[in-house]
Amino acid sequence: KVKGRLTGWVGYTLSWTWRQFKNLNDGLKYPSRNDRRHDLSVVANYELNKKWKLSSVFVYGTGAAISVPERFYLVGGVLTQEYSRINAYRMAAYHRIDIAATYTPKRKENSKFNSNWVFSIYNLYSRQNPYFIYYDQEGSAATGDLKVSAKQVSLFPIIPSVTWNLKF
Repeated sequence: KVKGRLTGWVGYTLSWTWRQFKNLNDGLKYPSRNDRRHDLSVVANYELNKKWKLSSVFVYGTGAAISVPERFYLVGGVLTQEYSRINAYRMAAYHRIDIAATYTPKRKENSKFNSNWVFSIYNLYSRQNPYFIYYDQEGSAATGDLKVSAKQVSLFPIIPSVTWNLKF
């Protein structure tokens, strides 16, 4: 919608990105690390009055394709991992909501400058989107209490910001 006080748009992409090499993955095709099957963006803008504008965006994307260890075993006292087929698993889906309020003060007559203030929050609900996964070891094989667990690393929790834009 491009007219009126409430404007916005919705964008959706359905896509596949495959890779295949004769000497990898038994010659079978597999999803690329950058394969994002579903990608959705929903944007809304609302003009409260001449000075204030509100905006928001929701972003969703299929989780990244990854290869994970399916089995762990000891070889000569060293923990060894046996991996799945290439990119046979996916991390959790990525999603977040960002919001902003833009304040544009009335421009003074004969002023060569125009400015506005933007008050925004990135990742409003502080979603812990996965960036990568690593495997951590606890205990010892010698004592029989060795445990391996997957740990997720996430970046960018909720981030508030204030921006002053000056145009001349």
